Amino acid sequence: MAVRVNVLALLAAVAHAADYNIVNLDNNTLKMLTGRDLPAFVRFDKDYPYGEKADAFKALAQTAVGAKVLIGSVGISTYGEKMNQDVAEQFGYKTPGKDLEYSDMDTIFPKYRFFPANGGADIEYTGEVKPDAMTLFLKKEAKVYFGLKGTIREFDKFAADFMKDGANKAEVIQTAKAAADSLTGADKEAAAYYVKAMEKTQDKSDWFKTEFERLKQIVAGGKVAPAKREDMALKVNRLSSFVTPNDEL
Repeated sequence: MAVRVNVLALLAAVAHAADYNIVNLDNNTLKMLTGRDLPAFVRFDKDYPYGEKADAFKALAQTAVGAKVLIGSVGISTYGEKMNQDVAEQFGYKTPGKDLEYSDMDTIFPKYRFFPANGGADIEYTGEVKPDAMTLFLKKEAKVYFGLKGTIREFDKFAADFMKDGANKAEVIQTAKAAADSLTGADKEAAAYYVKAMEKTQDKSDWFKTEFERLKQIVAGGKVAPAKREDMALKVNRLSSFVTPNDEL
């Protein structure tokens, strides 16, 4: 218990000066705070990152508020004591015996890694550096609940119930339909898609995964009108509740 309290106190201290919900880590605290009770998603970058990718990571951190996952950042310095270059070398981002220079930072970084809870092999994230893409990755790997854009928590729970082994799928559909009837506006439209998705599987058991992958590819391709792309992205978020159902709900 004492160790856990000390770790939580350290977590609060290192987060104090960070961007909202992003914990600043170094070569000591990275080892102390990853592979523990919480899964962690960590960025490796220059000391003071900026630009679109930095903004996307900040947005991810805000989305993760309240979720059981640690969002961290390791700042790598190219001056003075050249802090955390040893961490960069540990993960293969730096050539042994050769210091990183300022000119290296924008060509090599940012990098991102996922560290499972309670140990296990870490995973490098190589997907799009966009909030929705990173959130979907964490939803799958960390198995924590995120209220994604365009989703409804109650219907995410219906999705999780629907996907359980031995579930009475017809009963879940009827319950979801009744809940959808009481909604209005955008929520009603979103709820209708959850119900439609459940009904689709009566004919095609692999429909969730197939449709999820199909829409993801279209959204990533960017060859559709912006409004259509946004609509498809919302459907991807809803389908993710079936593809990676969350037991926390």
